[in-house]
Amino acid sequence: MRRRVPKLRPNFGARLCALVLVALAASSCVTVGPLPTAGGGLECQGRGSARPTVILEAGAFGGAADWSLVAQDLAAEGKVCAYDRDGIGLAAMHDLDRSPVAIARRLGALVAAEEGDAPVILAGHSNGGLYVEAFARLWPERTAGLVLVDAVGTDAKDQPLAMADLRREARLAGFTPFARAVGLTRLVPLIDDISPAAEAAARRRRAWTRRSSIKAALQEERAFLPGLAAVDALPPLSPAIPVAVVVASRSPDKPLDRAWRAAQVAPAARACRAVVIDVRASHTAILDGQRDRVVEAVDWMDGQGPEMGASRC
Repeated sequence: MRRRVPKLRPNFGARLCALVLVALAASSCVTVGPLPTAGGGLECQGRGSARPTVILEAGAFGGAADWSLVAQDLAAEGKVCAYDRDGIGLAAMHDLDRSPVAIARRLGALVAAEEGDAPVILAGHSNGGLYVEAFARLWPERTAGLVLVDAVGTDAKDQPLAMADLRREARLAGFTPFARAVGLTRLVPLIDDISPAAEAAARRRRAWTRRSSIKAALQEERAFLPGLAAVDALPPLSPAIPVAVVVASRSPDKPLDRAWRAAQVAPAARACRAVVIDVRASHTAILDGQRDRVVEAVDWMDGQGPEMGASRC
């Protein structure tokens, strides 16, 4: 959940705003292997290796299909898992708590079922950044590293422009049921910067058109802002957890973009080992055309990439 159309960042808020405007006025394919079919559990590919398993957490209204291109690339060097949160995409809908801490606890149970107590690398995109931050605060011993991909975390609370941006997008999210009712949400996967193969593309359309999926995602969105304080009340992130931050922006000199970057890089400044990777990209292109920078961040986390970043402590 990030910046406005003038920033040229086709994030959820900007896409939804465009859809609402269209509704009011009216009343480049990449081939990848398909993700496994599943419904709410971890969907894993690649084989276990010396690299810890990578767990991918999507942003608002997103799921495993958003990560499909990144997952295929990461699977070449080890095991990687993504999933659809409850009610979204292929996951069945249940009546449950959708606060960030509750989402992190459910992810913790899924990871424990798949990996036991083995530490994993957690990668969170957009709002998914808060969910993996909560996981790392709850279980530092199970966290081999954090890869924060143009992510929202608790440090946004210290940036008034970023918080105002989140509040605007929360208001826009309220229009999602209307946009779905007039058939406009089906256009969202066509106007952002993620172009996966057919199966993942169909899953993304499902996430944006199925009534229960929109309902679940909207409930998550409504719980997100209050959840910032709840996550911040957990034990602080251990500085021993390596942090790789990927910042995507096409207008890095604009005040809003600077505010977001300040919030995004803050966890790296507190980590003993950290790297920040700045990319001229949109909020969603970082999962597609410039996904190599995400892979680079994971490689750095595993000690396989080039020497960069900072080592402290």
